[in-house]
Amino acid sequence: MQRVESKIEDAVLIEVNGTAVSLRHIVRQLGVADDLRFFDRFARGELIRQLAQREGIGTTREDIQRKVDAWRYRHRLERVEDTEAWLAQRGITLQDVAEDAEVSRLEYLLSQKIADGQIDPYFAQHTLAFDEAEICWIFHADRGVIDEIDVQIREDGADFYAMAQRFSQDAHTRPGSGFLGRVRRTQLPKGIAARVFAASPGDLFGPEKVSGGFALYLLQQIYPATPDDRVKKEIRKRLFNQWLQREMQRADIQYPIWATRNRP
Repeated sequence: MQRVESKIEDAVLIEVNGTAVSLRHIVRQLGVADDLRFFDRFARGELIRQLAQREGIGTTREDIQRKVDAWRYRHRLERVEDTEAWLAQRGITLQDVAEDAEVSRLEYLLSQKIADGQIDPYFAQHTLAFDEAEICWIFHADRGVIDEIDVQIREDGADFYAMAQRFSQDAHTRPGSGFLGRVRRTQLPKGIAARVFAASPGDLFGPEKVSGGFALYLLQQIYPATPDDRVKKEIRKRLFNQWLQREMQRADIQYPIWATRNRP
C-alpha cells in the first residue's frame, strides 16, 4: 500500500520546460502557503454528495448522460475517438467526467430544494441590487484631458461616442465607443451609482475619480429589476451557496495528508 501511495505522490502533474512538478511537491507547497482552496473544491463536492443523500436527493443515469453529452459538446468532442484522445492526454477517464457531472447535477437539485419558496421574498428584499444601467464611459489617466473632453461635450456639443473612440485609454471599451454594457449598483463607484440610477437616458456624469485615473459616464438606459429566469437563477445560486457555506462550517473537514506527508 505504501508503495502505491508513493507512486501516486510522485506522479508528475506539471512540466515546465522539461522540469517535472510532482503531486507531492504541489501538496507541500500548498501547505506552506496555507492555501486550502484547491482542497476545498473536493471537500465541497464530497459534502454535496453527503447532503444530497441526507436530503433524499439522487440522480438518474439519464441525468448523468445528459450532463456528459453536454460536456462533450462544450469541448467539441463529437467523435468517440476525439473524446478518448482528449481524456488520454489528461490522464483521466470518462468515469471521472461522469463523477463530476453527478456532483454538478446533485448541486442543482439541492439548490432547487433549498431555494424553494425563498426566491420571491429574497428578490423583494433586495430588488435594488438587481437594477441595471446600460452605460458608456471615457477613461483617461490625466484629469486635465478628461476636463477638456467634458467641456467639449457639454459646451461645444461634441459627440460622446466619437470622443470615447478617440481619447479613452481603456483599450477594452474604446473600440465600442466606451460601451461598458449593463452594470449594477455595486459595479459602479459609490459616488456615482445613486445618481446614475436616479437619472434619465442621455445624462452625462463626471468627471469622476476612478482607479488609475478619471472618467466620464453616459447613461444610455435603465433596466429596473424584474424576477426573470436569469435573476431567479442567480438568487437560487446565492441562497444555495449561503446554505452550503453554513453546512461546510458545521462539517468536520480534515486535511490528514499534510499531517502525514509534510514532515521535514
